[in-house]
Amino acid sequence: MKAIKVRIYPDDEQTEMIAKTIGCCRFVYNWALAKRIAFYQSNKKTLGKFVIMGELIGLKREKEWLNDVPSQSLQQSVDDLDSAFSHFFRKNNSFPRFKSKKNARQSYRVPQGFEVNKISHYIRLPKLGWLRFIDEFCIPEDAEFRNMTVSRNGNRYYASVCYKTPEKRVEQHKVEPDKTIGIDLGITTLATISDGTKIENPRHLKQHEDNIRVEQQELSKKKEGTKAYEKQKARVNEAYRKVTDTRRDFFHKLTTSLVENQNWTSFCVEDLAVSTMMQNNSTPMSRAIGDAGWRMFRSMMEYKCRDAGKNLIVIGRFEPSSKTCTCGCVNHTLTLVDREWTCPVCGVHHVDRDVLASNNIKRFGLRKEAGQSLLVA
Repeated sequence: MKAIKVRIYPDDEQTEMIAKTIGCCRFVYNWALAKRIAFYQSNKKTLGKFVIMGELIGLKREKEWLNDVPSQSLQQSVDDLDSAFSHFFRKNNSFPRFKSKKNARQSYRVPQGFEVNKISHYIRLPKLGWLRFIDEFCIPEDAEFRNMTVSRNGNRYYASVCYKTPEKRVEQHKVEPDKTIGIDLGITTLATISDGTKIENPRHLKQHEDNIRVEQQELSKKKEGTKAYEKQKARVNEAYRKVTDTRRDFFHKLTTSLVENQNWTSFCVEDLAVSTMMQNNSTPMSRAIGDAGWRMFRSMMEYKCRDAGKNLIVIGRFEPSSKTCTCGCVNHTLTLVDREWTCPVCGVHHVDRDVLASNNIKRFGLRKEAGQSLLVA
């Protein structure tokens, strides 16, 4: 399953209908979540989604304004809640939370009944009609559409089309040491490659933080609930969106250049516990980690390597990559301040700790792929 996201441009009437549909879907989602919580507290059993969908008919009779929006989108909200519970029970996510209308990001899903005209750049949606988009709709001709998600982020609107294509066998490259690189992610230097290449951290948030600070200060002067407050809040969201867009564009270009490089067929990275390191978002280190975008880099590398038939080898997060000498000795006395060190066993002086780490990541990755132990002395 793949998805493509394009920006859509609804008129005033369509914008009002999108807002109404989002509100109704959010209401149904919260209503269904409240029912499941209450049912479990009373009966110690889980209420199935089909039972809730059956009760949705009675809710629509009681709340007649729910009939103004596509009924399939309301049913999809119940289905999305059931999927959220499934992820929670599999320990892939936290317990589902109630949706808030104050969130800048809002969306609803359309399972069927939509149409895409790639030639004239229009999308047709139930209750909305045709909407214009500008972005290129680059999907294969044999793609089978599954569903569409209409989303609003601030004052921008998007349509994400989920589709499936017939499986095409991609020849998987063999893991060859000469065509394998290790990538060490950091903060000062975003990525250090085992061949000595360094990619500096653009620090996207820091570049825009002065503008964000000014916009937030202006927002604090406005009275909440007024039109002036809402306009200024949209400006704050726009400032944050710029950071997100520039970061995503940077990582798309970086990961594409890495994967499309014909000299490399395998990439070794560390399994970094980003969520654990960012538990306290108020600290400068947590903000720097979030700004670096390690998780975004990893996810893009995963699907781009898979599509290109290349290998992404992930080593354990507890491997002492930057503290391990090439002779196998581990220097446990090193701190983050120490950027170069001398091995007490073989006497080799490591000038650049990041380059050492990236080479060790490559070495550990090749050992893992060969089924050898990664333990060092």
